[in-house]
Amino acid sequence: MALIFSSGGGRLGNQLLNLIHLIALSIEYKVDIFKLNDSFLTSKEQSIFFNVYSKNLYWKINKNSSEKSFFSRLIFKIIIRFLHLYFYISPFNKSYKIGAKNNYPSFILAKNLKYDFSINNLIKESNYSNVVISGWGLREWELVKKHKKEIVLYINKGIENLITRTSCHNKEYLLVHIRKSDFLEIKAYKDLNFNNQIWIKSISKLCKKKFIKDVVIFSDSVISIDMVADLRNKDLNVFIPDSKDKSIFLELFFNYVKHASLIICNSSSLVLSVSFLFHENIYLPSQKKDYQKVCINNAHNSFPTFLNWN
Repeated sequence: MALIFSSGGGRLGNQLLNLIHLIALSIEYKVDIFKLNDSFLTSKEQSIFFNVYSKNLYWKINKNSSEKSFFSRLIFKIIIRFLHLYFYISPFNKSYKIGAKNNYPSFILAKNLKYDFSINNLIKESNYSNVVISGWGLREWELVKKHKKEIVLYINKGIENLITRTSCHNKEYLLVHIRKSDFLEIKAYKDLNFNNQIWIKSISKLCKKKFIKDVVIFSDSVISIDMVADLRNKDLNVFIPDSKDKSIFLELFFNYVKHASLIICNSSSLVLSVSFLFHENIYLPSQKKDYQKVCINNAHNSFPTFLNWN
């Protein structure tokens, strides 16, 4: 019998977050949990599933996920729906969905689990029935913290091809990740859309406090020339890595996050998921204070500040 996680919505950061929790559950309950391939995490064995935690590393990160064709994405969506249909009509299997409607594919046949469902009972059920589940909300943070060392070691094995032994930057630096895109469109994220002046204030104050002169900035939007100029006027050295080439973006990003002295961001799940592997704390811009320091282990309790880390 097995528990299969079919889809959880979002891009690589969200899929890494899903993986972190699935590994914690697999370790705690000593069960095999499988994940359906998606555009970002795929099987190394050319199968449609991979075991999330095993002695043999069965998964890898697809560095060229953006190059997946429309046809391959369509096939993935069909597989999810067929899988849930098969498990739904089979008397010996179970099909479930959790969370809001936009967190799992539409038109899947599955029983809708309430937010207060028991993960423990779900795991027990998978001992005597094959269970497939889709959605956002399979979370057990206490188990993640309990097994963090094992989780980090295991995921680090999976990203070895993305990480170099030497720093991308030969001095201590503050890594800044400014997420905009959908943060500008979703009302719930409005408190995470800090204006340039707040970013400048928080970055400069943090650098002054920690005696750091170099700032490395990543963003999914064009970085304001005026913002860069203001930071440089505060005697900071600002670097913007050339990440336009999508085939090398992940190597750049993972390495810069790993080797950063400090990180300040506005709750992007990608930077949080990668930071989880290498850092204990992260910083957030603040309107009322100079900046806010948050322990990554407890960031999920910092609602609504860390909406993307729940």
